[in-house]
Amino acid sequence: MKTYLHLLRHPRFASLCLGQAVSLLGDALFPILVVVAAAQAGTPADTIGAVFAARFVALGGVVLFSGALLDRVDPVRAAVVADSIRVVVLAGLAVLWNGDLNALVLGAALLIGACEAVSEPALLVVAPRILPEGGDEERVTAAYGLLEGMRSTAAVAGPVLAAALVTALSPSWGAAAAAIAFTVSAAATRWAAARVVGRSRRDTADGDNQDGPEEPLLKSSVQGLMVLWRIRWIRVVESLAVVHVLLAVGPWMVAMPVAVLAGEGSASVYALLLSAFAAGAVAGALLGGRIRGPARGGISLVLLAAFGVTALAPAVIDSLPVLIALFVLGGAGQQAFDVVKMAAIRSEVPERLHGRAFSADFFFSFAALPLGQVVGAFALHFVEARQILLWSGVLVIVTTCVPLLLSADTRRFASAADAVAPAAPEYSDASA
Repeated sequence: MKTYLHLLRHPRFASLCLGQAVSLLGDALFPILVVVAAAQAGTPADTIGAVFAARFVALGGVVLFSGALLDRVDPVRAAVVADSIRVVVLAGLAVLWNGDLNALVLGAALLIGACEAVSEPALLVVAPRILPEGGDEERVTAAYGLLEGMRSTAAVAGPVLAAALVTALSPSWGAAAAAIAFTVSAAATRWAAARVVGRSRRDTADGDNQDGPEEPLLKSSVQGLMVLWRIRWIRVVESLAVVHVLLAVGPWMVAMPVAVLAGEGSASVYALLLSAFAAGAVAGALLGGRIRGPARGGISLVLLAAFGVTALAPAVIDSLPVLIALFVLGGAGQQAFDVVKMAAIRSEVPERLHGRAFSADFFFSFAALPLGQVVGAFALHFVEARQILLWSGVLVIVTTCVPLLLSADTRRFASAADAVAPAAPEYSDASA
């Protein structure tokens, strides 16, 4: 814990953490205010689904291009602009919205999703640059662990606080509160990274190929992805993410509440298990922030495999205390893996590709989730929910263990010493 406390004693990094925490509260408010407004107006479920789908479609569609953008422009400014746009959108909802889920809310969902696609990878690019005493591997990994720990905490507390606020006041007041949250986030992020902005400008001025032609954004995004794909362990890990999300995590998210409710459980048991998973994720983020060294890939993959045990547990175990313990374990393992992976990607990929690297990782870890949930809903027409849980758990365990046996690079989360990352095409900076 000393490393985390040392980081938080640094005023600018603490300010970045504050901005992230408040931003996560703003993220939690939007879906809650949509649900409350729908309940008050008797809105059909398909309309609610359309609003949520619009947000995720915008997020998935923009995130790859946002990475190329972050590699060209100042990521601090990009993050602040994303927060500022959300302030304007949510303030507009607070003033103009009559509570119906109409085109105004649908447009707001699209813009909010697009802004998330910029701010999420931007935070990962900016955070290591403002670390005290330099950004070595230990501090970068710890910083990601701390930020992800805050995210996991917000996943537990954010919806509860948001629901209480929106229910006590109104959806319009909830939108106003979200706008205030993103205002604080923008100000805290801008102050935290003020010195980075100045240094980035000076570094950019001395960079290579500043006078060359600027690549089109689409070509820049594709070429960046190709460079990442040539790094073997990243290719393995991102392929693993797509398989897990599409064929295990997505179906599991659909089947798990069905299995719990079909047994002797209840909605409160389901909520308790989710809370246990989220609590484990907080601990896992802090654990992941301390995993370093040549065996970091192997350790984090073993921790990820623990999620497979969690996934199949409700199908074979009836004891609630045992299930709670296994859900804590699964949340911890999954989050620790994510933290180690992010730190390893940052150290492996050239700095000029960091925006595209984090955006691509976010895309691979997210884009297939809605389709995976569709797969799960379709499978429920033919097999029992418990069978889906068993399949999901076994798939995660087996596919996670295979890279451990086949690839030394994946066990290290680093390329071999004589197999450096391939050279990437140079891109001009838009601010040049």
